[in-house]
Amino acid sequence: MKSRWYANWLIVITMCLFLSSLGLFVISLKDTIGFTKCAYGDDLGENCVCNSNGEKVCDEQQEDRESLGAKEFTSKGLIYTYDFLDYVDAGNRVTSSVTFTDISYLGGGLKVTLELRAFCNDESVTGQQIGFYKIEEKRLTLTVSSNIADDSFSIPCTTKSDFFISNFSRDLMDEFEVVYQDEFNVIYPSNNCVYEGFVRNEGDVYNSKDGCLLCQCKNGKSVCEEETSCL
Repeated sequence: MKSRWYANWLIVITMCLFLSSLGLFVISLKDTIGFTKCAYGDDLGENCVCNSNGEKVCDEQQEDRESLGAKEFTSKGLIYTYDFLDYVDAGNRVTSSVTFTDISYLGGGLKVTLELRAFCNDESVTGQQIGFYKIEEKRLTLTVSSNIADDSFSIPCTTKSDFFISNFSRDLMDEFEVVYQDEFNVIYPSNNCVYEGFVRNEGDVYNSKDGCLLCQCKNGKSVCEEETSCL
């Protein structure tokens, strides 16, 4: 009787150890092959996409978001819109996929307009995008997370993308720059200038507040010349 009792307990203990080991193996397997993550471009519901790090990213205006693995990225106070411009010609040798077209203050906020490469369908519709931004002392970084889960969005195209950040401070350092970061963490500078508290576009021509200097924004720097007389 005693031998049978010991044998039963050995069976129970062996089964417990087996089940525990099996559970640990399954958890390890899920982490290894990515079951706990999503696939880049997966459709995860309304206003949600999967970024390149396998993380679910949603556009929820009530709280700060995490994007591309950086907690500083957010869409709070951001209005992001995008529209189809044209399809990319297969013979187009233009290498840059990001073009800044305008940076300006509007209604108490900062508006940045870019032309971005994206993927569209044959009806000139762009795949779902969500915009994010990150503000640092000397830099504003813009980025977009795209949803390309639908195979119909496979045609390279160009979109007009507008970032509007409300209540944007005008108290900026002269070295402050606006840049775009793509999904591969490549940085594209706008070559903007900041002069007397105003953000200027590359190529803009402007006067100093006292009217004694005529300036132009060149490669991120204000190049100024004295006027013969102040305005």
